[in-house]
Amino acid sequence: MLRCVLSDINGLEIVAPAALSLNIDVDEGVPADSLYAVFPYFEAAEFMGIRVYSGDDIVFAGVVDEEERIYRPSGKMLRISSRSLAAHLLDNEAAPCSYDHPSARLICERYVLPYGITVGDGDDSVYLGEQSVVKGSSCWNVLKNFCSACYSSIPRISGEGVLYLKGMKKDESVRFGGSGGIRYIEMSEKYKRCEEISAVNIKTLSLGGYRLPVENTDAIGRGIVRERFLNAVMTESPMKRAEAMIRSGAEKAYTMKLRCPSRLLGIEGYRALVENGAEKITDLYISALRYRMNRSGEYTDVIMKRRMS
Repeated sequence: MLRCVLSDINGLEIVAPAALSLNIDVDEGVPADSLYAVFPYFEAAEFMGIRVYSGDDIVFAGVVDEEERIYRPSGKMLRISSRSLAAHLLDNEAAPCSYDHPSARLICERYVLPYGITVGDGDDSVYLGEQSVVKGSSCWNVLKNFCSACYSSIPRISGEGVLYLKGMKKDESVRFGGSGGIRYIEMSEKYKRCEEISAVNIKTLSLGGYRLPVENTDAIGRGIVRERFLNAVMTESPMKRAEAMIRSGAEKAYTMKLRCPSRLLGIEGYRALVENGAEKITDLYISALRYRMNRSGEYTDVIMKRRMS
């Protein structure tokens, strides 16, 4: 059973009664994880934070966005809507400025660590260029732009509040189906040709055209025509960026969803292997989790994509 600990504006921490229903959504495409829970009513001051434990492990730590106290003849309830600590970066605007050769440490010290988020991969790479913070940019925008320019990746802040500058992919693995694997009761696969990129055309000279193609031979061989253009004069490491664009499109083009009649939290980013009868599907990673718990029981929808690296 999950244990929810709520903190109020007076600094008190309260272990909430068992939730009547609880949803947790984790998705690499959404900066902040989300939680929606309904509890039996109990008296307390205004809430500001929540932590969710599975055993001794924190699977969600966040800020309370909305609190609703409901009074009905049938009973009283407390509803809590929360986002993970990444919400601080989304909600706070960064002061306009300009950086010359910013480092990961500098970006984290100014835009991440002040909000109680820790750094998990300890990288201190330097972006060999200028990065401007324009009026209206959020702290998340600054972090995302740095990681995109420096690593060609989207950063990920886990549900427990740990930042991974190069994204959510991890080396741990999990197996579904077969003997000893996690049981699933439903499986679906989706192919999205509209996500794949057939070629990235690079401009290498300021007065020249986009004459250097980086081709995705697999996509071209399957009749996909979807090209992009990249100005190498304005972009650091253009070949690396082009390859990252093609790889990202290939990952997005295929998704598999499993419905598992169990609680699966904290496995986002894991490598995955799925057994479907005699077939074994490999080279996958977990990109999203949808956990649902109510009076009927609990289940988790596990969404996976291709892992190209």
